Amino acid sequence: MSPRSEAICLLGHHEPGYPRHRSVREALEAAGLNVLEVHSRAPFPWRHVILAAGYLRVFRKVKWVFITEGGHRLVPFMKLLTLLTGRQLAFDPFLSRYNTRIEDRRLHSPRGWEAWLCLWQDWSSTHAADLLVFDTQEHREYFFAKYGLAKPNLIFPVGVDESVFHPDPKAAAAEAAGAETAAAEAASGRALYPQAGFQVLFYGTYIPLQGIEWIVRAAALLAESDVRFTLIGAGQTAGEIQALAATLRAANIRFLATVKAEELAAYLAGADLALGIFGGTVKADNVVANKIVQAAAMGKAIVTRDSKAVGRYFRDGESIALVPAADPGALARKIMEIRRDAELHARLGAGARAVFERSFSVTSLSRLMQDTFSDAARIPPTRPLATPG
Repeated sequence: MSPRSEAICLLGHHEPGYPRHRSVREALEAAGLNVLEVHSRAPFPWRHVILAAGYLRVFRKVKWVFITEGGHRLVPFMKLLTLLTGRQLAFDPFLSRYNTRIEDRRLHSPRGWEAWLCLWQDWSSTHAADLLVFDTQEHREYFFAKYGLAKPNLIFPVGVDESVFHPDPKAAAAEAAGAETAAAEAASGRALYPQAGFQVLFYGTYIPLQGIEWIVRAAALLAESDVRFTLIGAGQTAGEIQALAATLRAANIRFLATVKAEELAAYLAGADLALGIFGGTVKADNVVANKIVQAAAMGKAIVTRDSKAVGRYFRDGESIALVPAADPGALARKIMEIRRDAELHARLGAGARAVFERSFSVTSLSRLMQDTFSDAARIPPTRPLATPG
């Protein structure tokens, strides 16, 4: 069989550059599959019409339709089309709409119509799909328990853009900054880390599961040390977090706006320590955050909250440093321990990179796709699929 003789339809309203979509597509292509992408971000109902038309143009070339992350509303509709055309339907929910919007971010009342809509979208999409794809076993367990599921599934961990996030700090910094950025910095005298000291980096969207409050409180405990914190991003709780830092007089924190992935890699390259998430929510216990995998890809020492999901891949003291959720004192102590122990610092970085290569690299993820979606796999739709870890 020649390379790329098999095809799969990747369908959805995803953001083309979003890390989850990028890693899924790269893994499918690395597995030798020809990816026929059908995509639309048009408003409802035109989105459904456009996607249906695109699917009907390519369905004869594929046996699988893979609905991308966030496509909950598309799945029941596409299920009808795949039944009529005799194709299999895979769905990557990536997150539960109910868990994210109602339980974690608390954007709506659990008794309101928005909550019932989220429940319906979760239930209908996961029951309609022939195969479900999850990023962690904990997310699978959440969905299966809450919605009474029992069907084939695949654990496909989060991945990264390895052309941007890779373990050569000098190359990463040079490529990420680019000639124009480097020239601008030289002209202005600005550096990514203008202050000397032990540089600790966090970036995110300021959602509750990230537990940024605990980072700020830990930073305040370390205000008299040479540890410097850089927090990059914006989002739901950004105003509250900056107000807290001002109240605590945490002068060792600087807040920066969201940056592009390429510039983010430059900040990671220059950091001494990367931070994961520290929230105490159910969702925080169920995920391996993108930022953890990106830092691991670059061979950085990482501190994050202890969780079942992270513990399936990383080992405390060997490939990551774990602390209890919502515990700023423990986080501050762990940061200082790594600051003072050069051997531990180096071991954590090397161990993180080894875990990345084993479980999160395109090479490892492509094997999952090959075993599941290639013609050679011949997987019956009723048989549970093997999962890593």
